[in-house]
Amino acid sequence: MEKLYRVLTWLTRMYLPVYLVILDERTDNIVVIAGEETVVLINPEAEVDYE
Repeated sequence: MEKLYRVLTWLTRMYLPVYLVILDERTDNIVVIAGEETVVLINPEAEVDYE
């Protein structure tokens, strides 16, 4: 949860709207969709991947 908070804070500081935050039940990743092209994945080990 701490990593999710940090990612959301970073995105909103860049004035990107956060459209969706969801838990992918197949992989247990948290998926954040923000702005027009920003997708952030947070895996169960709290590693962040920006796509």
